[in-house]
Amino acid sequence: MCELVRAQLPCEAFLDAGCGDGRYLAALAGELPERRAGIDISERILETAGQRVEADLRRANLEAIPFEDGAFDLVLCSQVIEHVLDAGLAVRELARVLRPGGTLVISTDNARNYVTRSLNAPRTLAVGALRLHGARGKVESPATPYTRATFRSLLEEGGFAVERLETFRFHLMWPFDAKPLTRTLNAIDAHLPRHGLGDIVVAVARR
Repeated sequence: MCELVRAQLPCEAFLDAGCGDGRYLAALAGELPERRAGIDISERILETAGQRVEADLRRANLEAIPFEDGAFDLVLCSQVIEHVLDAGLAVRELARVLRPGGTLVISTDNARNYVTRSLNAPRTLAVGALRLHGARGKVESPATPYTRATFRSLLEEGGFAVERLETFRFHLMWPFDAKPLTRTLNAIDAHLPRHGLGDIVVAVARR
């Protein structure tokens, strides 16, 4: 995600919409403009972000972004849209706070991540059969995944022109998540045509 954001720099004002602990703000700190901001629904995680970066951090959800119209010319929204209650409203809010011609870099879960689902199938079946709980057996929080087609439609209906749309990354779950295996899988993916089967759908869209 950082490389996609870097490709849109320099900019005059940057927003990380769903900044979490501030990892992207921190990773890009030396390249971002003076006006940089982040929002997140969790007050506690914003406190963590505030310890890592200097930015205008505000508690808010994606459906009601607390900034004026056209406040930013570059917005990042990574792995957030799948969790909101009204995705259409959230996308319209992202468009609202972007200046005309501004850029949105946004990612979400891919509904057609067939490779990862197949590789993780034994673990998924075991968790379901044994009803495991705790760190190793936990089931991920509910989210609405998108196909490339439905993600494009969501963005276009919200007022964006999609310039780039692809999938990337495979993720193996415990006990199949050995780093060498995961790295090898993702290294292969990096050299394959954009097949649409990765775990993450990412778009670069213009307002």
